[in-house]
Amino acid sequence: MDNPVTFSDITLLNTLATCANMTTDEVFKDFKIMANKKILKNHKYEIYYSESEKSWRTYLPDETKPNKRRPVKRKSKENLEKEIIRFYIEKQKAENRQNVTLEELYAEWLLYKRDYTSVKAKTIQEYVSEWNRFFKDTELVKMKIGEIKPITLIRFFREATKDRQFTHKRVSNARSVLNGIMSYAIEEEIISHNPVSDVNFKQFTYKPVEAQSDNVFSRDDTHKLLNYLRCIIEPYSLAIQLSFYLFIRVGETKAIRWEDIDYNNRLVYLHRQATCERTLNDDLTFSSRKVKVVNQMKGNTSHGFRKQFLTDEALKILHKAKELNPNGIYVFEPNGEIMTTDSFNRRLKKYCKEAGVPYHSSHKIRFYNASTAFDGNNLTTLSYLMGHSETATTLHYLRNVNKRKNDRLAFQNLGISS
Repeated sequence: MDNPVTFSDITLLNTLATCANMTTDEVFKDFKIMANKKILKNHKYEIYYSESEKSWRTYLPDETKPNKRRPVKRKSKENLEKEIIRFYIEKQKAENRQNVTLEELYAEWLLYKRDYTSVKAKTIQEYVSEWNRFFKDTELVKMKIGEIKPITLIRFFREATKDRQFTHKRVSNARSVLNGIMSYAIEEEIISHNPVSDVNFKQFTYKPVEAQSDNVFSRDDTHKLLNYLRCIIEPYSLAIQLSFYLFIRVGETKAIRWEDIDYNNRLVYLHRQATCERTLNDDLTFSSRKVKVVNQMKGNTSHGFRKQFLTDEALKILHKAKELNPNGIYVFEPNGEIMTTDSFNRRLKKYCKEAGVPYHSSHKIRFYNASTAFDGNNLTTLSYLMGHSETATTLHYLRNVNKRKNDRLAFQNLGISS
């Protein structure tokens, strides 16, 4: 075949089938019959009947044999022709695999990750985003997988990072995508070694990371924002306020149910999260966004399932939410629906502007809370409250830390504390 079949070809085939009032199965059945005839016509060796062996015989190409061919025989001509057809189809498949480009295998890898792994829809979206940012429409993706060597990748990333427009983390994300594709190529026996593993990524130049200390809410700005929100009684305002009094992720805030609240012991139990997913379609587009509540926490470990102490301020916020939504399933249900992270952050941005404080996303509230509650000795406790499986993750959240100790005292530092 001189030219590969494209998606447009398949679309045209479906259109012609509709015009001819034929089903797709009928079209492909007829196509298969024609293709098989073509394969037999192009078979260069004679198909003949051997009286002495009482069987039908021919030869098939075989580069390992002295004459570059090997004999094959079957009792019936029909079975011999089936073997010939099978041989050439498998041979073509093998050649196609050896000629597959990075771009082609990327598409196949995405569908593999969707259908045969536990990778979340959001992660697949991130794969696509990194691919589009670094690799799409470059010369690299047009190359055959087997032709991509470590020096190929070194030159590619050297060029991509020469102007320091990407941070080390951003390039690491791109490397992860490339590494995943190459590992898949090894599984598919297209290559035997992953060239990404031979590249030293420390050699490239990266964009300096911005100072993190001023990239979170300050204590003064937090007090200013919470004082402003006290008079605004609506689901988003209350959800934002509660986030400043708990070590909680925005997905967990959205998924709190009334049944999770233990007023007697002043606790809220966290064992689910609300996510917004866009599923990858077969044509590599994404479905419309859907809100989904899952009994699974971020990181997919047991550390995400935890309980949080409710301070007096947190209880007041919950009482106000109950007055707004006495019959709902979830604590925060604007317009009777679960809020999304985007809508949460849009409202947070709006309120920050009105309160006259710099805007930071909902995720940065966790940075502020962790930093405020850290006392130099309670890292393990804080890691549990944050839902982290490793204290090293918690350390990443600490900015301009303050000092204090013990579980409940940690909560006393959140929000507006005396």
